[in-house]
Amino acid sequence: MVILGIISVFAAPRLSGSEAFSVTSARDTGLSVARQVQLRAMQQESPSSVCNALHVTASRMGGSSNSACGFGDNRSDVVDLSDSKVRISPAQTIYFDLLGRPVNSVGGRLCTSERCEFSFSQGSAEAKICLNSEGYFYACS
Repeated sequence: MVILGIISVFAAPRLSGSEAFSVTSARDTGLSVARQVQLRAMQQESPSSVCNALHVTASRMGGSSNSACGFGDNRSDVVDLSDSKVRISPAQTIYFDLLGRPVNSVGGRLCTSERCEFSFSQGSAEAKICLNSEGYFYACS
């Protein structure tokens, strides 16, 4: 009973309303997908390939949709929010080196002066994913 009380005190304000729940759920799924794409890139000989990059648009976060990559339609490395009101920003593509650090398409390091942020928003609700220069993805505010 005490545990239920503690959970309700901390979780209820965070997840009050369907917008906050949708945004938090989308962010958590995006966090998992980003880590999966990063791990796949670390296991490749040419991680800076478009097939091993994290692609972010307003309604999609995940691996490449390029048919030449041969991933098929049934994928677990994509969160597609086109049927929801949740939006992601900013739109960009992040590659990873063999250590999982974020780089651009020519191997230049990213997120070095300050962390990179991806914002999931719907109405007034917002949740963020952050990425530091060493490749650590985490939920942030």
